[in-house]
Amino acid sequence: MKCQHCGKNEATFYYKSTVNGRTTEAHVCPHCAEALGYTKAWQPMRRGFFRDPFALLSDPFFDGFASRLLTEFPAPGNTLREAQEAVEQPREEANLLSEEERRSLDLQRRRNALQLQLRQAVDAENYEEAARLRDELRALPQ
Repeated sequence: MKCQHCGKNEATFYYKSTVNGRTTEAHVCPHCAEALGYTKAWQPMRRGFFRDPFALLSDPFFDGFASRLLTEFPAPGNTLREAQEAVEQPREEANLLSEEERRSLDLQRRRNALQLQLRQAVDAENYEEAARLRDELRALPQ
């Protein structure tokens, strides 16, 4: 089989990748595999993990994950103090709605809750509760 990338050399390298459910397959020669970067992920594995006990901290295969753990996260004491300070500060309440609109929304929420309870009482054949809820709904201002 010929290389799918250059079309000249014999394809001895098979690469398969699945990202977000989409699978990509490639049959390429070793030269094209190197040029396309298909072989770079395997280099750190070939060197072995036992060469240096601290090598994993800066290893490009792990993208420096362990070294970032040591430098990017704040000390727990600082985080706790910042969280406590944030809680202690009073929050300013933004008046997004006027008092009349707020009352209207509260009334509508109450009406919706009573209607839902009424339907549930009727479905459960609890007619005494349904009658009480019906009367309460009728007593609400329009």
